[in-house]
Amino acid sequence: MTAPQGRTGTCSLLLGVGALAMFGCPWLPSAVSPWIRFFPVYLIVPVGICAVVSGVGVLRDMRGEERTDSHRARAGIALGSVAIIVPVAVVAWACWVLSDTYG
Repeated sequence: MTAPQGRTGTCSLLLGVGALAMFGCPWLPSAVSPWIRFFPVYLIVPVGICAVVSGVGVLRDMRGEERTDSHRARAGIALGSVAIIVPVAVVAWACWVLSDTYG
């Protein structure tokens, strides 16, 4: 039940996990360099987009093949989607709260 020598979705899965791991960077100890603590926050959405695009490409390549395992690609798409939706929702919520407060 493995994919033939083609793509298996591992890259998409790793990108999705990496994007979600970047959410924890601001909570690293203060002894860690600010570049390591705060710069990855700016990369969450782009890495999430890469995870989704990579996963969709793998699923498209796997279409029609009966013996392929697409779980990694689907997990990468799901994790990448969460990495996109959460920051967008937080920014939308902040805009809504600030418009009510100062508007």
